[in-house]
Amino acid sequence: MAQNQVLDKKDINKDKAQWYANFHALNIENFLGETVGSLEMLATSIKIQHNELEEVKKILIETHGKDPRFSGFYWANPNGDLIISTNPTDSVVNVSDRPYFQQALKTKTTSISDAHFGRVTGRYIVTIASPIVIKGEITGVLLASLRLDEIEKNVKNLLKEENIMVTNQSGEPLIKAGNFANSDNLFKSSIQITEVPWTVTAFIRSEDKLIFHNSLIQDVIILLTITNILYILMNYVLLRRRLKKEKKQTELQKLELIGNLAASTAHEIRNPLTGIKGLIKLLSEENQDPKTQYYFEVIQKEIDRINTIVSELLVLGKPSIHTLKICNVNDIIAEIEPILHSEANYMNVQLSIQYSPYELPISCVNDHLKQVILNLTKNSLQAMPNGGKLSITTDKRAENCIIQVVDSGDGMSKEIINQVFNPFFTMKKDGSGLGLTVCKRIIDTYGGNITLTSKPNEGTQVEITLPLYQG
Repeated sequence: MAQNQVLDKKDINKDKAQWYANFHALNIENFLGETVGSLEMLATSIKIQHNELEEVKKILIETHGKDPRFSGFYWANPNGDLIISTNPTDSVVNVSDRPYFQQALKTKTTSISDAHFGRVTGRYIVTIASPIVIKGEITGVLLASLRLDEIEKNVKNLLKEENIMVTNQSGEPLIKAGNFANSDNLFKSSIQITEVPWTVTAFIRSEDKLIFHNSLIQDVIILLTITNILYILMNYVLLRRRLKKEKKQTELQKLELIGNLAASTAHEIRNPLTGIKGLIKLLSEENQDPKTQYYFEVIQKEIDRINTIVSELLVLGKPSIHTLKICNVNDIIAEIEPILHSEANYMNVQLSIQYSPYELPISCVNDHLKQVILNLTKNSLQAMPNGGKLSITTDKRAENCIIQVVDSGDGMSKEIINQVFNPFFTMKKDGSGLGLTVCKRIIDTYGGNITLTSKPNEGTQVEITLPLYQG
């Protein structure tokens, strides 16, 4: 009997150690995720200023002074040379041999290093590398040195009765939190962190003397075990929900940053562009040489393309004041049906439009919804260069209006689908990467939802859900 009670106690301590290891591993992953999100927001703002090194340096210095998590920010060219550093350097520093730098260049996505000694400060740090990609080419890499003591401080703030040790791939301790003076009678459990090659080990101290349990204490242990399980599940759900919420907030902050930059610069771009367009038109009327006329046509097309991008940037900015009207979705699509058929015939695509037999009133700006449908249709037609089928349907589902755009085009992988609504992400040679971002911004403004499902070589389906007007 006593032996069984000892085994029960060991199991409880092991379970508790496992829970603490999971808790702290998830907390460190959350901390790294927030830090990466902040750096990617910074990279987005720098992307617009990447050719103005003084502006980039100013931004990095200001951020360095405000965020204690980082010991330094650096701007490196694709060859690994540090062009800008918020810390003083005595000579040219090159980081091209660092694995995290090569990983960032290879994947064109943010990478996180293992703990290492920095070449500028000599401190033991973790480096985060976020490449700046413009038109598919890496123009530079934003580097940030994350202080290990900030991660350690975060772990210590959450300590209760446990001791926590974080080790690298070689088993060398990176972080020690708690009292390790007496290591006797310790139960431990370990878990691997997914973001970096670290292992989190939780140590739980057991009692020195065995206690013989009576029936009442056994009931308490059973109740404690059930409570612990519920507590673990509750904390796990809360942590995952918090992580999801913070990730969403980070994306909204990115979009807000881009919107503010767009709103402040779009008009300044459009004004001189209008003058350029007028002068080009005058010059084309004066010079009728066929070769020169061809050049003028190319210039006019590029100017129109810039105007289109600027218009999409303005939609991303702070919403303009518009008067919402009650419009029938069927009527809106019917107004642009001739344009849709014309574009489909030009691309040798069979177009089918099926209208709902019900009235579908929604509160919106007529032109905004037209823009969404035209953008989605354009994407579908470009995905079928050799012809295919495209269908647009409207329907009523409960208190919502449903619009579906389905094509038989090339389709997309899951990795691409996860990025299609990100600003400036595009798979097209001449795309701006703003079309679907603008569509999502418009639909979100009306309290709706837009989802996209696709498989390679099986086509794509976009579904828009908008609340019906209940007035």
